[in-house]
Amino acid sequence: AGLGARSVLGAAALACSLARRHSVRLARGRGCRELGGRRDPGRTCSAVLPDGTNEEGEALTAPLNFTRDEFAAFGSQRVILYQQDLSPPCAKIRALLLYYGIPFMTIPGRHPTSEYKKIPVLEINGLQINDSHIIMTSLAPVLTGRLPTEEEIAWSEKLTFEFLPAFEVELAGDGNDIAALTEMTQGFRRFIIDLVTPVLGAFVGAVFRSRYPKMKLPSSTYGKEFRQALGDKPFFHGEQPGPIDLSVYGTYCAFIDKIGNCRSAARFLQDSGLESWDSRMREVVPPVNDRMQFAKTRTARFNIFTDPESVLFGKEDELVKKSPFTKK
Repeated sequence: AGLGARSVLGAAALACSLARRHSVRLARGRGCRELGGRRDPGRTCSAVLPDGTNEEGEALTAPLNFTRDEFAAFGSQRVILYQQDLSPPCAKIRALLLYYGIPFMTIPGRHPTSEYKKIPVLEINGLQINDSHIIMTSLAPVLTGRLPTEEEIAWSEKLTFEFLPAFEVELAGDGNDIAALTEMTQGFRRFIIDLVTPVLGAFVGAVFRSRYPKMKLPSSTYGKEFRQALGDKPFFHGEQPGPIDLSVYGTYCAFIDKIGNCRSAARFLQDSGLESWDSRMREVVPPVNDRMQFAKTRTARFNIFTDPESVLFGKEDELVKKSPFTKK
């Protein structure tokens, strides 16, 4: 009975964490949203928190004023991501930074002194940016060297407020994936997982439908549309991936890196016709999860792929050299 109770609690905690991560986004879905760095004129919510940092869904008060090369030169000790490994919004940020060769440090959990109580939070040379959508839209012009197009702005919105929650609903309802993620794959605990995941999936689905009225299931609805947008191009942005590619990829890649055979991700890719695109992404984007061999300290984990000199061991991994943006 004790094992069964722990199984239920473990699966419930994972499912509830998915719902909790989106707890404030309802307001953003009802007119308090950021569109490619531009503020909606009818918005009524506050732009900053008491500590001076941006509220969820709120743009930075000024665009970032450094180049990609300057960003990369800051080093991992001045680029800090407060996050969790299996959070899709956090994985998207890690994929973005890894692909563009930006050295960074990860610290598990929330920012310890900020008024902002969610993840991810990114600190860049002392500047704090909250909310994965704002982080992505703020960094994109720096990393690509240009402002986003109207099509890219629309896709950024759709991937954040429709595709990502749709994928998480499917993940929460898949007993195979939840069992693997919670390491409850055998015996009675697995039996309990199979019993409770349909209920948990329905719960997460109900919560997300109220917060994301435009969300459609299955998630492959968006995958098929993305595949159509690719056309004959290898990536959405052309010959090389860009922020939109990385936003799609980052939504599911952490689960594949963690458990290998993630049924939810495999189903999404197959039904969307994106398996070849995913293979191309894996050739150029380093793994986003712990198999990257982080050097661990009490408070932080340093990314040895993009900043090997910040730790006491390790040579720069060959994976990061695949990034066209990393200086050799």
